[in-house]
Amino acid sequence: MGKLNIELCPETGICSIVKSDGTKVDLLPDEVDSLRAAAAQPETARQTIADVDADFAKTLQPEELQQLAAELR
Repeated sequence: MGKLNIELCPETGICSIVKSDGTKVDLLPDEVDSLRAAAAQPETARQTIADVDADFAKTLQPEELQQLAAELR
């Protein structure tokens, strides 16, 4: 299992990303789409998350960004 718990609701399209320390961010469907589009570019993906929660985005490690890219394809 990866470091992040990534929960994507199939009904609403809302995505919750939870770190092992319990901090989390919720992304709306259009934000999830932007994150998917940026999946191959880690810093662009980080910026997409930073637009929602800058503090959360700063804490993401490179391997966590890779996990996001892999799981949100």
